[in-house]
Amino acid sequence: MPPKKKSKSSSAKTIVVVGAALAGPTAAARAREVDEHARIILLERNTRVSYAMTGLSLHLSGEVASLEELNREREDFFQSVYNIEVRTRTEVVQLEAKKKLLHLRDEKGDSTLPYDRLIFAAGASSLHPIGLKAAENFRYFRTLDDLAAIRAQLDSGARRFVILGGGSMGAEALDGLVRGGADVTLVEKKLRFLPDYAPEISSIATAAQEHKARIVAGFKHTDFEYKDNRIVAVKVDGMRIDTDFVVGAIGVRPRTELLKKAGVRLLGDGSIAVNERCETNVKDVYACSICVSVPDGKEHVYIPQAAVSDKTAQVAGENAAGGKAVLRSMTASQIIRLPGIEVGRVGLTCSQAMRKFGKANIGSVFVHGRNTEPYMPGSEGISLKLFYHRKKKQVIALEAAGKDIKSRLDTVAAALAGGLTLNQLAMLDLAYTPAYGTARDALNVAATVALQKEAGLTATTSYEEIRAARAKYFVVDVSLKARHAGFHDMHIPLERLRESTGQLAEKFKKSRAKIVATLSESGRRGHLAMRILKARGFTAVNILGGKKTS
Repeated sequence: MPPKKKSKSSSAKTIVVVGAALAGPTAAARAREVDEHARIILLERNTRVSYAMTGLSLHLSGEVASLEELNREREDFFQSVYNIEVRTRTEVVQLEAKKKLLHLRDEKGDSTLPYDRLIFAAGASSLHPIGLKAAENFRYFRTLDDLAAIRAQLDSGARRFVILGGGSMGAEALDGLVRGGADVTLVEKKLRFLPDYAPEISSIATAAQEHKARIVAGFKHTDFEYKDNRIVAVKVDGMRIDTDFVVGAIGVRPRTELLKKAGVRLLGDGSIAVNERCETNVKDVYACSICVSVPDGKEHVYIPQAAVSDKTAQVAGENAAGGKAVLRSMTASQIIRLPGIEVGRVGLTCSQAMRKFGKANIGSVFVHGRNTEPYMPGSEGISLKLFYHRKKKQVIALEAAGKDIKSRLDTVAAALAGGLTLNQLAMLDLAYTPAYGTARDALNVAATVALQKEAGLTATTSYEEIRAARAKYFVVDVSLKARHAGFHDMHIPLERLRESTGQLAEKFKKSRAKIVATLSESGRRGHLAMRILKARGFTAVNILGGKKTS
C-alpha cells in the first residue's frame, strides 16, 4: 500500500526569509530541502537575488565576463527549482513579533504578511566614509549593482581608482581593479594595510604590491575635492590623490534596527546574538548572515564573512523548517587573493586571543617555508605566523602569506575544530610529494619552533624591539654573504661561527650591548647560530623571520 500523502493544508507553514543576498537564498533553499510543503517567501529590498557576494573582484578583473555568469541562480531559478516566492523591491518596515506579522512596502504600496517562522538575513550596511558627500563617481564594494557601476567606469576608460579601506574588502577590490587594468591607490586609516593581521604578514602583503598598487596607511584626516558632483581628488593628511572613481570598502555595520524595535537581543556592535541553532531570543525568529554574532563558549563573536553567512544560513533554514541542525566550530577562516601573493588567516586575531585568554598565555612564532621542494621549478616561499596557548600548548590561530597557502589554513581550521596541540601539529602526517609540498611542511616547522620556544631551546626578538632599543642589541649577520649593511654590527657566516666566537666576544664587549641578536635570510640559520652562541655562554636571541621581514 502506498504511503498516505500529507495534507498540505494541515501541515503547511509559512516561512518568510528577509534578505536575498547570499545567506537569505541559502536559508530558503535549505528550508525547502527539509520541508517540501511549506510556503517559503523570500523578500529583498534591492533589485535582485544574489548568491555572488564573494566573487565581485572576479568581474572587475575580467575573469568572470558578465554578471549573468556571476549570478546564475536568480529569481526564476528559486521559483522554478525550489518553489520559493521571490519578491524584490520589497522592504520590511515593521515586525510585530507577538502577532507574527510583517509590515511591507513595495511599488504598489503598503501591505502585511503573516508568518509561522521568520528567518532574518538582512546582512549589513556599508560604513560611509566620514566627510564624503553624495557623488556620481562613488560606490560601495558590496552588491552586484555596485559592481555593475564600477565595471562600467572601467569599460568607459576610467583608470585612476581610490579605494577607501584596507581590510579584507578593500584588498579584494584592489585585486580586481589591478587585474582589470586600473591604476589603484588604497588608503587605510589604521597603521597598516590589512590591520587585523600581524605586522609581519601585513608587511609581506604590502611589499608584494609595491609595483602593482599604491598603499597609503596610517593617516589622520581625509578630505574630498569635488567638481560638478564628482570627486576629483582625495586628500590624505594634505596629500592630494587625483581620481576618476572612489570605491568605499571601510567596513560594515549589521542591519538590525528592525529587530531591535521588535525586542530581539542585540549586542553592542548591533549584531544579533543567536544560539547554536541560530535562534534569537524571540520565539520562531531565526537569524543568519553577517548581521549575527555566533556563540563562542560563553561569549559571542562577530565574523562578517561569507563562509559564516553560509553556515548560519544552512542552520537557520533547516531549523525554521523543523530540523535539528547546530552550528559547529566557527574559525573565521579567510583567504584573500592579491596581485602576486595570497594572504589568509584562521582562528582568533591576536587582540581577540589576548582578550579571551590573557596576554601572558598567548605565544607566537613566525617562520618561512616553501610551497614545494626548493628544487622544483616555480617553488615559492610561504610565511606563517602561528599563535598558541602557552600553558595548554594548543593551537589558537594561523596567519599565512605566499603561494598555495589554502591547504595550511584548512589544516589549522580542522586542528582548531579538533583541539589539536602543538605536539600533534608538529608531527601531523600531511600529504607529500615534491611537486606539491615539502617533506616537513611549514606547518610542522612552525609547531616545532613553538615547542622549542616554550622549552627554552630558542629565543626570538623582532625588528620593532631592536629598533626601539638598538643599543641593547649586537646584531650578527650569519648569512653566507652579508646583505644587511647598515643594520648589522658584524658579519660571521654560520659556517665559521664556532671558530670566530672569540672575535665576536671581543667586539660584543666593546659595544656595551647586552644581547647578541642573530640575523639570517629566513631565520633558520639565525636559530642555529643562536643555539651555538647560547652553548658558549652568550645571551643570544634570533631575529624573528630573518631578513624577509625587515
